[in-house]
Order: sequence, then structure tokens, then C-alpha cells
Amino acid sequence: MKKALFLLILISLQVTCLNGQSRDHLPYSVFGIGELASKGLGRNLSMGKTGIALASDNCLNNLNPAANFLIDSISFFFDVGITGDFTNYKTSDARQTGKDFNMNNLAIGFRITPFWSTGIGITPYSFVGYKIHSRNYIVGSIDKYSVESTGKGGLNQFYWDHSIRVFRNLSLGVSVSYLFGNIEKSERNVYSAIGSDLIYTQTSYFSKLFVDYGFQFRIPVNDNIAVTLGGIYGTRHKLDFRQEVNIIDSDGNVIEDKVNRTGAFNFPLHYGGGIALNYSHKLTVTGDYIFENWDATTTNSSYYNYTDARKYRFGAEYIPGGDRVTGYFGMIRYRAGFYRELTYLQVGKKQITDTGFTLGVGLPFLRNRTTINLSWMTGKSGTTENGLILERYNILHLSLELHDWWFLKAQYD
Repeated sequence: MKKALFLLILISLQVTCLNGQSRDHLPYSVFGIGELASKGLGRNLSMGKTGIALASDNCLNNLNPAANFLIDSISFFFDVGITGDFTNYKTSDARQTGKDFNMNNLAIGFRITPFWSTGIGITPYSFVGYKIHSRNYIVGSIDKYSVESTGKGGLNQFYWDHSIRVFRNLSLGVSVSYLFGNIEKSERNVYSAIGSDLIYTQTSYFSKLFVDYGFQFRIPVNDNIAVTLGGIYGTRHKLDFRQEVNIIDSDGNVIEDKVNRTGAFNFPLHYGGGIALNYSHKLTVTGDYIFENWDATTTNSSYYNYTDARKYRFGAEYIPGGDRVTGYFGMIRYRAGFYRELTYLQVGKKQITDTGFTLGVGLPFLRNRTTINLSWMTGKSGTTENGLILERYNILHLSLELHDWWFLKAQYD
């Protein structure tokens, strides 16, 4: 009961933190539902964001609902992660820097029955955070007025993964997710001739319950080599939203305040495949491919539209050996990865791409399977062509994966 109460408090705190967190330096989040977050826990993020075919008995994986089947019956895992983003922005004639610190995830995992394991967690799905200053002409006049556009908010994903072991080497997965959050976009028009500013605010509230699927199949080649194949699949669904519009002047007088409309945002069908090769329980090499059919989602804007997203990811993990042979440093998990992603946004007929490298380590505790995961991600997104923005970023991620033994009684001499 104490553990259950502790977990409920942690989840409540995480929901509060995710709803309260913000990122202020995301220029491409002005479009659509914002900049999509990189899903994955500490091990995934340091291995090029891979994980469709990764399974382990000493860490969690939320990229494939079938991935947690190796958790044994007396182990309980709790993972919490934070990230720090340091980004340089460049256009054809200007530069700017930004930094943000945010919660990344909270997850727990354990086995329920001999053939059923579960993982529960909450993680950001998208971020919106920008501030844009511009000057526009008044229609029919040579006078200009100032416009300050801002956006904040984003979506969060609460998921409940179920890994079902069908045969010894085959696991099927089902993930039940609830997507929720709000996005606030405002525009402040400043024209000194009228003596008062107009502030237009549109707040959109999103929510959706949906189900995704996955599998993992392990193929033992010989005593030293094993290959794991993995797959994920999610159907197309509609994300329900409700919009509120509020227009006030700088004195606080309400000019318009109403619920504008309700509707649904089309989410794409997606699928992905992965492969992981493990050699002698020391070296793991993995690769993922993910496709998202965003081209079927429409927009009313003439400046941007949605396009099919494709993600190519590769990673590796190396464990030198046991502590009896090489000491503690032989137990450290050394990780690296590479990724190239064609995102779901096409701005000015240019698809935004994201390319980067990852490095990381997993620092294990000696008494149990608790691990501190550190990762560094560096890359670039966007371009300076056609008046767009190039982002060069460095992301540091720290996660603490706590392990505890269930149903074991302490013994005393």
C-alpha cells in the first residue's frame, strides 16, 4: 500500500510538472500541434532513439509495447528523466540562442503474471513555445503596426503498455494511450494612433484515447548470437479539440469572448520495424524505421502543409565484461547512435529534416539493477533556405532507473 500510494503521488506530480513546463525557443512549433517530442527512455535516447526491437530484463522501453516481457516476477522498475536543451538558431541574416530544462518522462514497469508484463508512464508528445515580432502594413495605408505573436503549451501522452508472452521467444504488445493538453496562441497588435492594443488569444484543448500494437520475436542463432525482430503499428484516428477565442484591449476590456468551434485533428496511420543483433551479451547493434502517413492530414494554410514522415535510426551498446574481469568499468554500458528524420512539416515547399548523433553511458549500481543513464544528443534541424531557420542543438538527458525487489522477505542472522 505504501508503494502504491508513493506511485500515485509521483504520477500526480509528473502530470503537474508536464502541464506546467514550457519551452520558449521552438520556431517551428508555430505550425500544427507543435514540435513533436522524442519518445524514449534513457537507453533509447542514447542509442540513436532506437528501441522497436530492444528488450531487456534490466531496463524499460516505451517505444514498443511488446518490449517489457523479459521483466522477471520479482523486479519493479521506476524511471524518471529530465532534459536540458541548448540551441543556436540561424537565419540568412540573424542568429539567436536559447535553452530550456524540462521533465522528460516518468515510467514504471513490472510483471503481473508469468506471461503478462506491463509498463505505465507519462511523457511529452509535443511542445509549443515561440515569440515572433513583426511589422505589417495597415490595409489602404502606408502606416505600419507592430505584431507580437506568442505560443505556449503542448500535448502529453499517458500510456499503459501490455506485453504478452505468447511463446518463449514471441511477445505481442498492446498500448492504451490517452493524449491530452492545450495550446495557446496569442497575437498582440500595437498601433500607437488608436492609443490601445488589441490582444487576440486562441486556446485549443485536445484529448483522445487510442490503442497501438507491437510485437517482438527473438531468434537464437547460436550460443553467442541472437537476433530480435520488432514491429509497431497504429491506426489513423481523430484527436478531438475545442477552441476558445478571447479578444481584449490593453485596458482589459473584453471585446469578444466565446467558444469558437469544436472538431477533430486527423492523426496519421503509422508503422515501424526494427532489428537488434546481440553478440555474447556484450554488444548490441540495432536499427529502426518508422513511417507516419501525415500526408492524409490537411491544413488551411497556404504557407505550410503536412507531409509523410520517415525516421531512420541506428544505435549500439557495448558492455566490456563482468566486474570480476574488468572491475566496475567493465559493467558500464557504453552507447552511441545516429538518426535522420524527415519530419511531418513542409514549410514553403521545403520538408523540415532533423539529423543527429547520440552518445551515452549506463552507470549500474552494484547491489541491484538500478542504473543512472546519461546521454548527449547533438544535431541540426531545418535550413536557412527560403527564409527558414536552421537549428543546431545539444540536448543532455539524465534519467534515474530505480530497481527494487518485490515479494522478498529480509532475513536476519
